[in-house]
Amino acid sequence: MRGGCVVGARGLGIAVASFGAAGLEAAGAVEEFTVHCEGGALVVSVQSPPADRLAAEPLLLLFFSADRMSSLPDGRYGAPGRLFIEQGHRVASFDLPAHGERVDRHGSGISGLAARVAAGEKPFDLFVAEGRAVIDACIRRGLAGEGRVVVAGVSRGGYCALRLAAADTRVAAVAALAPATDWAEVTEFTAWKHDPAVMALALPRFADQLAGRRIYVAIGNHDLRTGTDACTRFVLAVAEAERRQGLNRSGMRYLIVDDSPGHGLAARWREEGMRFLMGAPLPSPPASAP
Repeated sequence: MRGGCVVGARGLGIAVASFGAAGLEAAGAVEEFTVHCEGGALVVSVQSPPADRLAAEPLLLLFFSADRMSSLPDGRYGAPGRLFIEQGHRVASFDLPAHGERVDRHGSGISGLAARVAAGEKPFDLFVAEGRAVIDACIRRGLAGEGRVVVAGVSRGGYCALRLAAADTRVAAVAALAPATDWAEVTEFTAWKHDPAVMALALPRFADQLAGRRIYVAIGNHDLRTGTDACTRFVLAVAEAERRQGLNRSGMRYLIVDDSPGHGLAARWREEGMRFLMGAPLPSPPASAP
């Protein structure tokens, strides 16, 4: 039990992933279990490679985009996780508040999140409590070992991934792809942008907890949806926190890219984020001119 969450038994749901020709051979099965939290019964889906392809010490990637099925490797937004499956690691996800099976009277998507905050609810605190309980459950079930849990997310999921990493030091690394970093800058929150509850959600307020952590952040150079400027303010806040804490080296890699118009992010940067999480060597920046 953690933060009011209790893990419960659930029958295993087996489904073959459809990766297409390139990844189908490495696809495994999806198992599901429930975690009972303040927000109700939370279904967690975990995809593993076939047993004979499982790495000796597999990583567990918690990946978030919107609903859990869209976030798994064969889902609409889950392509980054395919690399994990191909390399013998596991991928897990659960529905974000106001997404998938968790839509209530406040509505769905980012609008639903905004309405919940405006109503005095704390959907992101709930997500963090759930995320920590899911890590507990996955470790207990042998799906990941200590130090082998990483998290990643796209857009709103990137925000959630960073919040979970800030709250739980068992997260070894985090990748945020075109992340929301300040909800006051996002259209659906405009009516409440000056509300203290919304202002308190800005990621720079969590910079101290993220200082020195292994973090990958990539965003397009003109992203007006979640805000390139807001993302940069967050990164600078973490850098300042690292300076205050006397850290000599930063674990953050921040990319502002020019090949990803709007709120999109080219596949190469999504894949690089996954390789960062796996600890694989990344391309070095070009050497400065003499």
